[in-house]
Amino acid sequence: MTSTYKTIRGIIHTIHRSSLFVLMMGLFLGSCEEFVDIAPPTNELTGSVVFEEAATVDAAFAHIHSQLREDVFTTGTVSGLSYLMGHYTDELTLYSNVLPEVQEFANGRLTPPNGSVERLWDGAYELIYATNSILEGVQNSTELAQEDVHRFLGEAYFLRAFLHFHLMELFGPVPFIDSTNFDINSKVGRMDLEPLSILILEDLRLAKEFLAQVEAADNYRPNYWTVTAFLARFYLYREEWSNALTEVLEVEKDGPFGLEEDLLQVFKKDSPETLWQLDSGIPGNNTKEGSTFVFSEGPPPNSALNNDFINRFEAGDGRLQAWVGQVVGDSETWYYANKYKLNAPSPSTEECSILFRLSELYLIGAEAYARLGQDAEALAYLNRVRQRALLTPISGLSGTALLDAIYKERAVELFSEQGHRFFDLKRTARADAILGAIKPEWEPFAINLPIPQSDLLLNPNLAPQNEGY
Repeated sequence: MTSTYKTIRGIIHTIHRSSLFVLMMGLFLGSCEEFVDIAPPTNELTGSVVFEEAATVDAAFAHIHSQLREDVFTTGTVSGLSYLMGHYTDELTLYSNVLPEVQEFANGRLTPPNGSVERLWDGAYELIYATNSILEGVQNSTELAQEDVHRFLGEAYFLRAFLHFHLMELFGPVPFIDSTNFDINSKVGRMDLEPLSILILEDLRLAKEFLAQVEAADNYRPNYWTVTAFLARFYLYREEWSNALTEVLEVEKDGPFGLEEDLLQVFKKDSPETLWQLDSGIPGNNTKEGSTFVFSEGPPPNSALNNDFINRFEAGDGRLQAWVGQVVGDSETWYYANKYKLNAPSPSTEECSILFRLSELYLIGAEAYARLGQDAEALAYLNRVRQRALLTPISGLSGTALLDAIYKERAVELFSEQGHRFFDLKRTARADAILGAIKPEWEPFAINLPIPQSDLLLNPNLAPQNEGY
């Protein structure tokens, strides 16, 4: 590896990890060498080198999806949002004394050198770089069929938007990376939220346009419906209620999905309400979440659900029995997230990590209708989720009371899933009131995570550090 590649470290920490040419060789040869240790080729990657066949592009996407499952913020391990942000909010209690980085999340006071924060940042940008490599290679290809070009571009634009969106929601203003140019990326600065949001939206619109031209296959890869669902979430976060509702209604009316009425089947890989899930990687493997959250003896080896969280469930809520497990000790009972029940391989894969579910869209629809003053329609969506949970329908609510009921329903429906609780508290400006009351070290500035110290040192253009750090 040349000295140039050794020294270009800016925004994408050790960005050379995403050389797709070497990645393809590693995949095809079955190498067990860590991808992060592979140097890039001396010549610039071009479409003609990597993208002569659709199978090669599919293999590149397979790597990205394996990283989503194993390493970056969507993973179900202790490095992912489901675990870390569960501690940063009020979902989880930490029992382990050997996870100091997680302890900072539990305390509500993060420091810039925190390795878990660094992995959230670096992992996302490494996949953004890989996605840009695919975009450039596909756009330069003269060999790929037009349908494959549409499929690949749609998926790549979606992934780039999905990754940038989460970085923005975690850190605030962040760089938007849209090329593989090392010199530019090593010196890039952060972008304000409004222009950043516009670029993310443009990627989502392009993704939807391209994917509308191809038939959706399985739900292990993002497709037209995945993009539509994510647009609903994106518009909800931007408080564009009518636009969010438009996307929800499209999925509901035209999509091939339905609410799974059996609570015990919601997180099975064949659930009809799943829009996007991550393949298990190896037949018989199940989710990382099962290994992370499920335990059989007390006290918990790592973490357990917060007892105050358990008290949020209404009497008779079927989710408490179906989605929460418990371990009874001599003098104490501990609870754990039991949405994914298998923490070991099975004869065939039964559970995969779900990133988008139809019930979230129903709750987005409920909130959008409530914000638009259409209370009856809001209650109809809310009650679909409640009735599936064996709860009686709510009636007669409006205004703040209706929104509070929707927020409560989101908390018990989406717990331990991809940081929804944190993002909800942040976007609705309730974090300080709720987290400040339970975390002595919480300060208002903590709503944005710190920019990793290592990346600030390597690229001064990322300065200034987020407020308070």
